[in-house]
Amino acid sequence: MVFTIFPRPGKSGAAAKVTPLDDARARKDEKQAAQIKEGGGATPARRVGDTEIGGWSHEAMRIDVEEEGSLSPSLENAALMFAHGNATAATAALTHALDTAERAQPMVWMCLFDLYARNGDRTAFEELALRFVVQFERSAPAWDEMASGSEPTAVKTAVRAKPKSLLRGEMTDPHAPVIVSMIEASRRKDAVPPRFDLDIAELNGVNDICGTLLAGALASLRRKGATISFRALDATIRRLSTPLQAGKATRKGQWYLVLELLQWAGQSEQFDDRAVDFAVTFEISPPTMEPLSPAQRNVLSTQTAEKDVPLDAAEDDRIVWLGELKGANDACLKTITADAVTTNPVVVDMREVLRVDFVCGGAITNAFTRLMAQAIDVRVVGASPMIQTLLQLTGTPAGLFAKTR
Repeated sequence: MVFTIFPRPGKSGAAAKVTPLDDARARKDEKQAAQIKEGGGATPARRVGDTEIGGWSHEAMRIDVEEEGSLSPSLENAALMFAHGNATAATAALTHALDTAERAQPMVWMCLFDLYARNGDRTAFEELALRFVVQFERSAPAWDEMASGSEPTAVKTAVRAKPKSLLRGEMTDPHAPVIVSMIEASRRKDAVPPRFDLDIAELNGVNDICGTLLAGALASLRRKGATISFRALDATIRRLSTPLQAGKATRKGQWYLVLELLQWAGQSEQFDDRAVDFAVTFEISPPTMEPLSPAQRNVLSTQTAEKDVPLDAAEDDRIVWLGELKGANDACLKTITADAVTTNPVVVDMREVLRVDFVCGGAITNAFTRLMAQAIDVRVVGASPMIQTLLQLTGTPAGLFAKTR
């Protein structure tokens, strides 16, 4: 038995069998020849990815994407060295980076400015500033801007600014951090009565559960001598009172909250009128008017004189961190738990932070992630370039950092 492995070539002059594929290729060649002739002999443009054999190149499917906030290798190395307290090695890594393609990244320069400022090396700082102007054709950072607050200070611990609680919109979640924190404060047996700054300028309403809980917590705090400075108290009372109609038994929780706010505002006549309307509407006894303590009356008179001046969230609703932050149990981490925060967004002020080690940086990133998973926004202000780079290295999104200078 004989097997034919390769077909014999056709005889000379014999008609070859034309397949549909051969016919299609012939038509394509004729079309390309016509295009070349019409175009004056120019070679037709090839599609991106076409190869010499007419197929689609796999390499053409590769897309290079430069991720926003990505860190170069030198920045990563410098951040790690700085986190471990080796600023000299970090400076050397960034200085070398300026002789490579990484010099096109402004963050490399900003971190080097930061390190020179921390070391008090003004000569090197100003020499770098001249190179920065040539590289980017724009002004370099000023020495005073970068060096302020960089001198070593005594060991400090993370602290929270005066507690500022924010109530806004329609409150329907009884587990909201503000409500929970106020209820817990009303139940604690503190030696010194607590003090709150409560921003209610944008509070539009409450459901029955939230209104009842807030009114109860405020009443308990008032009786134990706590002092609360309200923002837009009178305007909020008027706004919350508008939908409350005598004889219409709805929004009971909001009734309770309005009556309690009238007590804090010291408006006895308005309280009496509303109390009568409450009794007629719900056929139950209303709360009774109780006198404020001297300290509470003093806060009331002070906030009335201020006439509800708008507040800057970055300055008044902030958590302040100081000194060096180290380890997975640093005190700063206790201030950014869901139970501890009372504002949304949470503003973390890092202007006085000297260094963050890698372990603490990872813990901070995890804490930020947990807050954002609960729809609590986070803003970080005043972080130096080196600290910002370290936190980005541990996973903190670049979009969380806000410039304050």
